Amino acid sequence: MNIGSRGDMAHSYAMQSRNAELKQDMQRLTLEISTGQVADIRTALGGNVAYLNDLDRSLTKLDGYKLAGLEAQQFSGGVQTALGRISDLNASFRDSLLTATNSSIGEGASDLQLIAKDTLDQTISALNTQVSGRTLFAGTATDVQPIASIDDLLAGLSTAVTGAATVDDIFTAAQAWFEDPAGFGATGYLGSDTTLAPVALSDSDTVEFELRGDHPVLRDTLRNLALMAMADDPALGLSNAQKSELVHRTVTNVFTNVDDVIQLRASVGTAEANIESATVRQSSERSALEMARNNLLSVDPFEAATELEQVQFQLQSLYAITARSSQLSLVNYL
Repeated sequence: MNIGSRGDMAHSYAMQSRNAELKQDMQRLTLEISTGQVADIRTALGGNVAYLNDLDRSLTKLDGYKLAGLEAQQFSGGVQTALGRISDLNASFRDSLLTATNSSIGEGASDLQLIAKDTLDQTISALNTQVSGRTLFAGTATDVQPIASIDDLLAGLSTAVTGAATVDDIFTAAQAWFEDPAGFGATGYLGSDTTLAPVALSDSDTVEFELRGDHPVLRDTLRNLALMAMADDPALGLSNAQKSELVHRTVTNVFTNVDDVIQLRASVGTAEANIESATVRQSSERSALEMARNNLLSVDPFEAATELEQVQFQLQSLYAITARSSQLSLVNYL
């Protein structure tokens, strides 16, 4: 007959140790069932976590690219909206000029001037648009409004064209002022001369936002509007014939400018398409990486549930044995 050699103290310790193990197993299995992933990653991968670390690094990098893509989409969308507004204003202004006739320009010059001023003010507002606290057309100076107020702009241009005797002289002086870094570049355009740095959308894709308020097309837009806003200014002293000539010259320039603004919108649209394409590729790459990660760490829910049930049964059995043992006594034995 074999007699057990384990004492009461050792037996109690063994029961407590087994109880702790079963509770840990229960906690682990409960966590795995709720998350669908293994609780002990290192053990599940046999200590080789290099591949998993590489997957996590790639996913973290994609998180950064995703944020950059969202910001780029928001920025380019704001630029496109602003240019759309400018295009609509330009087209409306062109139509107003076309309705003017040679016989009525002299009398209607004040009306055209008011329309030009209002359109110029709205165009400046569009160029000073902000998205998420950042101005769109100021280059790296995203904290300042790139275009001066309409009063400052007209004051600077008025000084430049004062003394011009003919309409040709007025256009020449206005063109020179808008192209002069010490003219419009100093008092009309208040943004930075440095364009924004390219935005990285992936390891190989970038998008650039080079459009600023001093772009030639946008300068021409402002110049056409500003000249007509000054057409009835007594300081110029234009005759009705000169006002008529100014309108005809401006109509021609506005027609060209409308097409140029459309081309700007097309280039921004191309950038938007590139951003969208990069975003879609990143989404596909993220899905593939997450699937690979899940395949490494996922658990079989049915297998985990079965194991959890076994652990619960063992723990209940252990509690039952412990309860029976605690009721033993010499009196009961005798």
